[in-house]
Amino acid sequence: MPEIVTIAVCLSDEVTLSDFIPPVEILAGINLADHPFLGAAMGEVAIRVAFEYIAPTLDPVVSLFGKATPTFNPTMTYKDAIASGKQFDIIWVPAGPPADPTIPAGRIPQDEIDFIKQQTPNAKYVLSVCGGAYQLALAGVLSGKRATTNKQFFRIVAAMTPKDIEWVAKARWVIDGKIWTSSGVAAGSDMALAFVEHITNARVAKSIRGGIEIPKAGQDDDPFAAIHGLV
Repeated sequence: MPEIVTIAVCLSDEVTLSDFIPPVEILAGINLADHPFLGAAMGEVAIRVAFEYIAPTLDPVVSLFGKATPTFNPTMTYKDAIASGKQFDIIWVPAGPPADPTIPAGRIPQDEIDFIKQQTPNAKYVLSVCGGAYQLALAGVLSGKRATTNKQFFRIVAAMTPKDIEWVAKARWVIDGKIWTSSGVAAGSDMALAFVEHITNARVAKSIRGGIEIPKAGQDDDPFAAIHGLV
């Protein structure tokens, strides 16, 4: 029987939908190993994935762009997740409310920070996309680590987070131990495909990539650092 790998997706209002919806579909592609036709291209796959979508309440989450874009229904609250004592294998953190230098304390829900703090020590992997690195920094996860984030907000995030983080300006994504952080939005899908290869194998990642038609990118393929004057 394949091992079930649990993934907690950390949500709040003002989330960036593309930071988690395309990556989740990429990760869920692992489960296509059970498909009678598509699974043949993957070969033997030792794991399957299962998701929980966690937020401060069970109310529909409204994205950064407001109700003009789809809302998203959580499956669990942070308080209930913490109280349950369940340990997730993988924590996926998209951007929430953006870092704002006029609000030094930030607007990230404390429940989310508490959940990330609780889960990180025993999680197998913790991954962020775009401004999700800001949440990880506030939770202390990035202390002493190398990390990256959205290049448009790079300077703001670096200025508003602990000084013991080594922010990498030119990177599509950065890996430091079990912590993976990506640059802005679309970089999260590139990181997700690299992560699928890491936790399964190249054949599985190639099959998923071929279905969604995303060209292969490397960790250093980052034109946006120059566009935003960071290098």
